[in-house]
Amino acid sequence: MNDLRFAIRQLFKSPAFSVIAVLALALGIGANTAIFSVVNAVLLRPLPYPDPERLIVIRERTSVFESGSVSYPNFLDWREAQRSFTDIGLVRRDNYNLSTPQGGAEPGQVGGARITWNFVSILGVKPILGRDFAETDDRPGSAKVVMISERLWKKRFGGRAGCRAEFFK
Repeated sequence: MNDLRFAIRQLFKSPAFSVIAVLALALGIGANTAIFSVVNAVLLRPLPYPDPERLIVIRERTSVFESGSVSYPNFLDWREAQRSFTDIGLVRRDNYNLSTPQGGAEPGQVGGARITWNFVSILGVKPILGRDFAETDDRPGSAKVVMISERLWKKRFGGRAGCRAEFFK
């Protein structure tokens, strides 16, 4: 207790030093908290999929592109020839323009992805409402099918089933 009283008396004797010491401690604690939050979110917390250790990413590498996307014909060849994986899916992230003709929210851009019919089932995810993609959805000339997130459904469509939207590239 005597040491604690002595330390507090010394802090009150030199307030400039005390303020600098408290600020340095606050910055150090804040920086460590921020770094741990990022490490926890990126490295320590498991992915929100069953068996995430079984998922891998495959990319094409050319002399021009170090890490490029895979063309659909190459994907079909890879899928046919592979014997090591349970399944292979293809994904390409992009932004899309969204408009709701029933007078809903203002038109705007949403982030999305073009995926092969089996991509969602590979991740082990089930749609909350509606259906998963079918193999016939990947065929040329088939009807366009869209799966949206629950957040987008609630935000842009008020959580109403049967709402119509138009997506444009």
